Amino acid sequence: MSMSGLTTREAGVESAALLDPALDRALLWQRLDVVGTDFAVVDQQLTAADGVALVGGVLPYCLHYRLRREPDGRCTMLSATAEGAGWHRQVNLRRDADQWRVDTHDSGDLDAALRRVGRAAAPLAGIDDTDRLDGVGEIAVARAPLFATLPRCDRAEAEPTNVRVGLVVPPSLAVVVVDSRRWLLPDGGMRMESDTGNATIAFDESGYVTHWPGVARRAPVHLS
Repeated sequence: MSMSGLTTREAGVESAALLDPALDRALLWQRLDVVGTDFAVVDQQLTAADGVALVGGVLPYCLHYRLRREPDGRCTMLSATAEGAGWHRQVNLRRDADQWRVDTHDSGDLDAALRRVGRAAAPLAGIDDTDRLDGVGEIAVARAPLFATLPRCDRAEAEPTNVRVGLVVPPSLAVVVVDSRRWLLPDGGMRMESDTGNATIAFDESGYVTHWPGVARRAPVHLS
């Protein structure tokens, strides 16, 4: 199923390279909400990032995302692919001038996989009205720790900041628009509040997430 006619060839090109070898910093988080891990590689300017998450639970799946941004932090492209046993979904968001284009690709049957584990059917990937994205200041993957790092590094402000976010929600890859309010704390952490939940997030000296309570924790470099 495609909202804007993503061809098989386009989908193949989009997923041809899993991780960009030009990205030179690697980060690994342990998931706290489910059994799983989230791995991302980024460049030093945070203008490009590729990530892979392995998510367990009753519906195990793999998530791959690719983000590209302007030096000022504006997102120009976010693609995400989720796949599990018997299903595959992809969503691509691209900014053309001041408008967003959203393409999706769907194969297999995610709803059947959800029914087998007693879960409700998933919404369609993407968003039915792209005009709703006109006012967003950020695009993010829900509960992916890299996307909490980005606002911390982009806006080092103690005063509360309100941002409208276009949120890609795995595993369905539906895109929802939420209003987020965040501000820096004296200890260097950040408070984030939105309709999808509230959290006080901790960061390292470089601004990368070390602990997002209930979501993810940076994996230790050495096991004790």
